[in-house]
Amino acid sequence: MLNSLIKVGIICPCKEEYQSCKKILKLHDETELAGRIISSRREKDVEVIAIQAGAGKIHCASATQLIIDKFQPDFIFDVGAAGSLSYKLSINDIICAEHSFEYDVCTSEELTKMPDDFKTSTVCNKVSSQEVLKEFSNWVEINMGPVIKIGNIASGEKDVNSKELRRKLHEKLNAIACNWETSSVLKTAQLNGIKSFSFRVITDNADEDMNDDYDANNIKALEIMFPVLNEFLFEGWLIKV
Repeated sequence: MLNSLIKVGIICPCKEEYQSCKKILKLHDETELAGRIISSRREKDVEVIAIQAGAGKIHCASATQLIIDKFQPDFIFDVGAAGSLSYKLSINDIICAEHSFEYDVCTSEELTKMPDDFKTSTVCNKVSSQEVLKEFSNWVEINMGPVIKIGNIASGEKDVNSKELRRKLHEKLNAIACNWETSSVLKTAQLNGIKSFSFRVITDNADEDMNDDYDANNIKALEIMFPVLNEFLFEGWLIKV
């Protein structure tokens, strides 16, 4: 992909995520597209278009399809907040998904035998991409501070706000983080033959204190994640994938 324009669509579920993305990635030319707000930036052979999708699977799936139909991106990025399913993660750690699992369509007993239709792989599933992400994460930790982890995400339109559900998702899916929208974004990209990434930042521990922790940590966590994403997109790392 060297010496050619790389187009990237960024799907921001909530207003706070979109505004932080727009500010830190220095996006401009804000306009409305089919009732959604979008903004963009083109620099160093990379063009980024971000959209304020709206929370939940339907909003994010439809926004992803809209960006694909209108701009034909090479990559789709799922971004936003996530809850931790692993005690090895801390608030403000960044998760790059290898696989996402749409767990809310399954019973607890079905989690260990989830159909392939409800599992989606990202670019991070490839060994070559993992090597780039490992090099990038090492550089980020040394030069910027944040910790990046590659792992599975449990995605479903249901709050994970109990230690019991947290334990089940971690043990049965080997998932380290959870949120509502990731599977809808990645699956829509996959169905269109578009490569995808998921950059999510930990805001809570997916337990009984989830709502209070999210409210306390969300804005700062996004301010930590988006400079890392900016580095990945515009400073030559994406081109290595």
